[in-house]
Amino acid sequence: ILDSLGNIYVADTSNHRIQFFSAGQRNGTTIAGVTAVQGNTDNLLNNPRSIALDNQLNLYVADASNNRVQMFSRL
Repeated sequence: ILDSLGNIYVADTSNHRIQFFSAGQRNGTTIAGVTAVQGNTDNLLNNPRSIALDNQLNLYVADASNNRVQMFSRL
């Protein structure tokens, strides 16, 4: 997803994380989940498949293998 500031958010499904790339940057930062660690606690994801942002830049993650949608407040 591309936000209004030109930042990119990526659901990295096989690594169980969400990556954030600042506008114009090549290196991302993990902003949700833990790289290569799956789980069902609040800070872990298991196959995040889809993401969305609302108008306040809150992030919604379809956490597929946990059958839930996680919401992360504006990062």
